[in-house]
Amino acid sequence: CKKSEAVVSTQSTGMFMAASAFLLPVAYWFLGPSPFLASVVAPSKTQLVVTLAAIGVLVPLGCYPGLLIMFDVYTVKFGKMPQAVKNYITAIYCASFPLGGCIGSAMSGVIAEQVSFSLSTTYISFAFFLQTLLVIWWCVVVYRIKWNAKHGKLSVTSPLLAEEGSSARSY
Repeated sequence: CKKSEAVVSTQSTGMFMAASAFLLPVAYWFLGPSPFLASVVAPSKTQLVVTLAAIGVLVPLGCYPGLLIMFDVYTVKFGKMPQAVKNYITAIYCASFPLGGCIGSAMSGVIAEQVSFSLSTTYISFAFFLQTLLVIWWCVVVYRIKWNAKHGKLSVTSPLLAEEGSSARSY
């Protein structure tokens, strides 16, 4: 692999995120299974293991490209990325997982007392539909930033890259 070539192209990262965003809600329908699939899918250990395996593939498929895209957006907007910025972006990215685990566990404790497992997984699937809309919006924003940068229409001021004595440097 040459230095100028990316290990994973930007297009494939977007496809990974889109595939995850559209398939995760469907996977959660089968986890319960949802009440509207109960007549088609019989709950069994095999069905549960296969669905959890699918979710185990789909979650990283959607999460991993996010970090690459955040690095790419910064580079397009501000130029070369200092190590401190890489550290900040990575820290924010890594902090999202335990935060989601804490919020998700608290929500599942409340939901489990109120509704059945199959209905709760259906509710989670609707939360993933919201995530799907956010991923589409984010991909559009990233595409617009890259398009504007490619056509010379991006002029951004960054306080992170400012030289000493000046407030900011424009790119």
